[in-house]
Amino acid sequence: MIPSSVLLAAAAGTLLAQVATTILAFFIVLWILKIFAWKPILNMIDERRETIAREFDTIDARQAKLESQIKDYEERLRQIDNEARERQNKAIEEGKRTATELLEQARTQADEIRRKAEGDIKIEIEKARVELRNSMSRMTIEATRRLIKEQLDEERHAALIGTVLDELAAEEQRRG
Repeated sequence: MIPSSVLLAAAAGTLLAQVATTILAFFIVLWILKIFAWKPILNMIDERRETIAREFDTIDARQAKLESQIKDYEERLRQIDNEARERQNKAIEEGKRTATELLEQARTQADEIRRKAEGDIKIEIEKARVELRNSMSRMTIEATRRLIKEQLDEERHAALIGTVLDELAAEEQRRG
């Protein structure tokens, strides 16, 4: 039988040879990859990195453009709000001005109507005075005429005037 130390030494030598072979194969594969595949892989990674960077730049540019558009839209909305407020204020002022004008016109018309009514009342009062004067004249003439027709004593004379006046007043009421 072979001593175990010999077996161990042989196994260690075999193991060491395998490890050395594996390391050598790794470096050979690495060298082959470096010659044939390393540059294309690095180029592909660089291209991908550049593509990603361009996409990020495009995204950043679009985001900046969107932010600029949002600011523009917000500014436009503020301008529209200001214009709407100005128009509303102008409409309110125009309404107030129109209301003031209408009130002034109404006052003027009311004053004119009042003056005309006062003038009409004065005319009617004057007509009533003239009519009263005419009535009084007629009554006096009628009373005098009857007095002359009848020469009466004072009692009859007063009664006759009262009757004539009553008749004329009744006649005036029927007319008026």
